[in-house]
Amino acid sequence: MSGSDMQERFARLVALGTEDYLIRYANKGLYNRALKDMEKGVTVHYDFSENEVICTLSDDTICKLTDSIDSFVCSCPSDKICKHVLIGILDYPRFADSQDGGVSENEQEAGAKPEEYSLANDDGAPADSGGEKRSETLGSDAAAASGRFSESEPPILDFSWLTEREIGELVAPFSTSRVEEAAFRLRYVEELEVREGSLLVMQMKRSGVEVAFTDTPEVDRALCAVSGTDGEMYKLEALLRYRASKGLNDSDALAAKLSPTEFPPETLGEFRESIGELLRNGLARLPYSFADRFELLAIAARSSGLPNLEREARGIHGELELFFARHVRFSARVLLSRLSRVSLMLDALEREIGPARRAQLAGRFRGKYYTVPRLDLYALGAEPWETRSGYRGITYYFYCGEDGGMYTYSQARPAYYEGAEFDFSRYYRERSPWKPDLLMKEASSSMLSFRAVKVSSEGRLSSGGSPVLTLPERPAVESFDFGKLRVSSFAELASEPVQVGLFGGLPRRFKLLRAAGIEGSVYDRASQALKFTVRDPDGERLELVLPYHSDWSAAITRLESGRGLPSEDEFYIFASISEEGVYPISFLQGNRLLNLKLDG
Repeated sequence: MSGSDMQERFARLVALGTEDYLIRYANKGLYNRALKDMEKGVTVHYDFSENEVICTLSDDTICKLTDSIDSFVCSCPSDKICKHVLIGILDYPRFADSQDGGVSENEQEAGAKPEEYSLANDDGAPADSGGEKRSETLGSDAAAASGRFSESEPPILDFSWLTEREIGELVAPFSTSRVEEAAFRLRYVEELEVREGSLLVMQMKRSGVEVAFTDTPEVDRALCAVSGTDGEMYKLEALLRYRASKGLNDSDALAAKLSPTEFPPETLGEFRESIGELLRNGLARLPYSFADRFELLAIAARSSGLPNLEREARGIHGELELFFARHVRFSARVLLSRLSRVSLMLDALEREIGPARRAQLAGRFRGKYYTVPRLDLYALGAEPWETRSGYRGITYYFYCGEDGGMYTYSQARPAYYEGAEFDFSRYYRERSPWKPDLLMKEASSSMLSFRAVKVSSEGRLSSGGSPVLTLPERPAVESFDFGKLRVSSFAELASEPVQVGLFGGLPRRFKLLRAAGIEGSVYDRASQALKFTVRDPDGERLELVLPYHSDWSAAITRLESGRGLPSEDEFYIFASISEEGVYPISFLQGNRLLNLKLDG
């Protein structure tokens, strides 16, 4: 390769070196310092060899450049891109013109009136009252010179690699966790503005971040003002959003990379054999040791990377233990449901259902949390609970208008240890993990605007990380858009389509019910629950069930007497709906919210 070849390739780099291009690689202050030195008379002499360009500056600094702005060596102490590298690129149009015997109009003008140019200082602030204007003039002159030089041999830029190359190849330099988090962010709406020039610039309006891709087919070479791991995340997010805007669906390919599901066929065979033997022999003929077989299968499933199968195997083991112990909690229906679910899962895993569905079927061992740049949540209330296994807690519910999703945050503790307790009232009034001066009671009825909050794929908010939380004014419940969560009449509950699983009853779902008034309440001693009768604007009636618990007995007594209930105007009921009934969590009216079990 000759020096003339390197000169042609370097000329292409110079043609790409617009002000925006160089500032993105360096910074505004460094770019201004380079222009300032050129104004003072610093020039460059260029010598081209086979693999590099030796730039000798008139101040005796020597830079060795190539056809890539990322590859350079400078005699100055800086180990990063410096003003000398920028001067080496910016001054080449003058050198090329002088080699042709021509002098640019800007050079003549600069030589005739040098006093008219005064550049900005290092941080970009004007040196005097007129400095900003003169700085812009010189900057535009440099850009114009670069533009005139590039007109003779305009660079051919090709950004098609962003859509034509396989997604697995593009994201290969990044860790699996980074790619997984970037893919998770796609569920949130983001306005993407694309500008094409010497760089393909993608601005994500909601995040306020720009990512600029070069025509070099490497994602990690993209330019982003955000540094470190966050910068990597934005590069990946911009790539995936750009490909999605072009109609590309990378979900299957990403699932294959992020959650490769490979398992030994003998594991599935052992599951089938054990289930078949159990069904053939029946429970009465099973030996006591048969339950241990499913415990071993659970261990095998875990080793094979199949967490859903592991959970089902442990569930079957637990049911068989209850049966052999003649425990009252044993349920043949639950056991058959688990056996049928495992059989269908085995059938699906052995078929070609695609990597995305295979990964979903295999499941996860533990939930992962991802950082969401911005999340605005409308609080819907809080609900205390207690499980039969001895856990107690409070779950806080939030609605996101952007994606129409429900989000939760839970305080939970095991209460089965000796001396362990969970006081609902105390935890309800403790400080929130995101903002020290915000109590959880206040958070349950506020509008929360998060920046950089961690969220799981199931919509659980994390108490970790360092999110920034602000509390904008909360709109009245009547004026906020709740999408499909809002139900205007009780008749819609019966007609609404519900996704029912292969086994079990209707899934628990949450709705915001519009009500016109409360007709009455009565405490049912047989079911140990307070029951409300409410009507909607069409006159339809619905029964709400509030089960009794000693910890919220005072709240039930107050509600039974009618104190604190909404006025006669319309209000909304945030409720959990299941096969057994409609269980209210909170009443909302205007800006007021009443958590039925916690606000005593």
